[in-house]
Amino acid sequence: MIKKKKIAGIVPCAGLSRRMGAFKPLLPFGNGTIIRGTVKSLLDAGVSKVIVVAGYRADEIEEELASMSGTEIIHNDNFEHGDMMESVQMGIARALAFDGAVVVPGDMPMIAEETYQVLFTWFEASEASVVIPSRNGQRIHPPVISRECFPYLLRFREGGGLRRALLHYLESTVLVTVEDDPGCIMDTDTPQDYVRLMEYYGTGRKRHGISAD
Repeated sequence: MIKKKKIAGIVPCAGLSRRMGAFKPLLPFGNGTIIRGTVKSLLDAGVSKVIVVAGYRADEIEEELASMSGTEIIHNDNFEHGDMMESVQMGIARALAFDGAVVVPGDMPMIAEETYQVLFTWFEASEASVVIPSRNGQRIHPPVISRECFPYLLRFREGGGLRRALLHYLESTVLVTVEDDPGCIMDTDTPQDYVRLMEYYGTGRKRHGISAD
């Protein structure tokens, strides 16, 4: 029998939301906000802890998530000058006691619980260093990363962010086909993205082939 691995959720959420023109983590979504929806999806999927890396308006994010047990907020004070990889590294540094971590941008609340479960099942059953979903042959969110990768990722200082850093583990990466969950490609960078997100939410997440293009 496979031993249950403890997986942390890492949610980088430190940016300024310049392209949106409004602070996207706190935009309305469902009965709460986008960041609350993202965190809830991870907790519902059974992660052991969600580590949210906040920066801009961090106190408001902390207040928004205060009632959600199993959630830790850490502050990236370099949010104006750093990049998302810096926030990911801060999250990893707080996840060293876990067997692995799933990294989910804070503006992706519609990833299905079933998708998380499929990825976690592969992570449990395989010896892979990284488990990544794919759609139409392209790698998409969210990657599940083994603890063995953490030291390298914490040292990584090249450009290209987490996507490039994970290429170091290409030979020990498992790609899992996820063709029926548009939530995996539905981030919320622009007002148009937000409209599309809310339309998809309003359909009850019926499968209707939403594209990220």
